[in-house]
Amino acid sequence: MKREEIINKFVKAGIDTEHSQVIADCLVTADIYGVTSHGSRLTDVYVEKIKKGCFNLEHEIRILKESPSFCLMDGNNTIGIISGVYGMEYAIKKSKTNGIFTVISRNNNTFGPAFYYTMMAAKAGCIGIAFSNSPAQMAPVGGKDKLIGTNPLSIAVPMRNREPLILDMASSMVAKSKFKEYKEQGKLLPDGWATDSEGLPTNDPDKAMGGLVLPMAGFKGYGIAVMLDVLSGVLSGSAYLNKVHRFYTETPKCMNVGFQFIAIDPEIVMGHEFYDEMDEYAKIIMNSRHVEGKNISLPGDDRIAVKRKNLNEEI
Repeated sequence: MKREEIINKFVKAGIDTEHSQVIADCLVTADIYGVTSHGSRLTDVYVEKIKKGCFNLEHEIRILKESPSFCLMDGNNTIGIISGVYGMEYAIKKSKTNGIFTVISRNNNTFGPAFYYTMMAAKAGCIGIAFSNSPAQMAPVGGKDKLIGTNPLSIAVPMRNREPLILDMASSMVAKSKFKEYKEQGKLLPDGWATDSEGLPTNDPDKAMGGLVLPMAGFKGYGIAVMLDVLSGVLSGSAYLNKVHRFYTETPKCMNVGFQFIAIDPEIVMGHEFYDEMDEYAKIIMNSRHVEGKNISLPGDDRIAVKRKNLNEEI
């Protein structure tokens, strides 16, 4: 779906042009980087939710409290991409004075691709960190009750002579939205991604969607998911565990997702030499010995390769 087509759909649904452009940029960027589960395929889903009154379209995002190091933000049930962009822009702006700034936000809807926000920071010369909680899709290790979200985390580090380093991950093996993608493509899920509702391994996307996503790296992924839930959900005053409402629902209510955005200006914290050190950092890794037939890469290189391919094909 082309950018202008997406913008027009949101404008017709009642979103002002400026915010429609923001939403479209996020969805198209996800497609460009190969994260199609969070891309333009969701346009009609958002439009339908707008028609059902699931979002506050006034976009009255509020700062509830603030100090030199952080603020507590209320997303006020606006579309999550809009409150997400507002939150990261606020963190970036404040970090240019303070060196580092954290935005903790409540009363949000899902913000989509986490890397979109950290890349905003990297483009502004900041290290960006973004994470949130999400609707429960995983059980505690050893359990079979859905209690914990596949909570996403992204970090992006700006570089001088190459694209930013990008970490973008769910705390599960994959995001739950991947199951829907595989079902639409008529494909079975890989081993180790999911269980059915009774906690038994499955490759069937339908059984997986009614079952559980498995945590990344077992207990480690489970632990990361719990900590992200605490830091974004509990700390912000948002919903947490299985109290987070679902995106795909007929009920027009806020998901009450918690966000956290951190922007760090490395030139304030360290100085201009940060970029010299990062050039050296990348050089050491890329010039290290590789296994025969294998290539060495840095975090995010896979996404950047997809982006270059898609831009050449004019996605």
